[in-house]
Amino acid sequence: MAGMNDSLFSPVDPDGIRRFLFEGAGVRGVIVRIEHSWQQIRVRDDYPDSVARVLGEVTAATALFAGDIHLAGNVSVQMKAPPLLPLVFAECTAEGDVRGLARWGDDARDSSLRPDELSCAVLAITIERKESGTRYQGMVPLEGETFARSFEAYFAQSEQLPTAIYLASNQTTCAGMLIQQIPTEGGAERERDALTFEHAKILADTLQTDELLTLDATELLHRLYHEDDLRLFDAYPVRFRCSCSRERVAGMLRTLGREEVFTVLSEQGQVAVTCEFCNEPYRFDGIDLEQAFASEMLNAAPQRAQ
Repeated sequence: MAGMNDSLFSPVDPDGIRRFLFEGAGVRGVIVRIEHSWQQIRVRDDYPDSVARVLGEVTAATALFAGDIHLAGNVSVQMKAPPLLPLVFAECTAEGDVRGLARWGDDARDSSLRPDELSCAVLAITIERKESGTRYQGMVPLEGETFARSFEAYFAQSEQLPTAIYLASNQTTCAGMLIQQIPTEGGAERERDALTFEHAKILADTLQTDELLTLDATELLHRLYHEDDLRLFDAYPVRFRCSCSRERVAGMLRTLGREEVFTVLSEQGQVAVTCEFCNEPYRFDGIDLEQAFASEMLNAAPQRAQ
């Protein structure tokens, strides 16, 4: 594979995102493998195996999409399929900060949680761009036998981009690969790109789950495309990191209103909030809450011209 960077994922920190490109054709790809960060997400709650598998695949898909668009901002994927899965949520920033969580119903332990078994389920992908402050959200119903097929349907409907997605998850690792045809004006270039995409997809369809979960990007691409000319870009890391903070929690409390928050304070002696993503506890006493609501009043007050 000419021009291919042969560096591997470090055995110490195997979490990473790698982008690749078929030389001379408008077809690109992304490979994600997450171990340490996935284990940190998984241990935050006592997830049933079926729920953990779904959360792992959604987490890997979110990192794939962040790697695919490669922008300053973040990508989040949210799925709602009550009563079995009231919420599955994952987020990945352009810096590779990833977090996720799931909420499940009593019958989820006895279900395979295949998309075609989840009635009235909805999938939403949200892209937030920091440089412009814009926010885009696309929504599609879940369909197909796997979540990978559901995500492919999203790209077909919302982006009109031929896309092949492969996802896998177990107790220690979640991983994924995405192959996508880049839009072109048409004519001979578009026909060439379509043929390259179909070629790439046919070979990728032979990918086994254990290969996706255990092989680094270099070896994985060599097994699939050793006769093709690929450019493999440098890896950038993925790490579990929550964006919660005391200031953000205080802001959430202000949205609840002074009366409700101080009622809880009078009943419990403090207001305690635990982040659902990282289990970080935040506690506020009376002085803390007075300061929080005083800052709200200060920010809302009109400023006198100097």
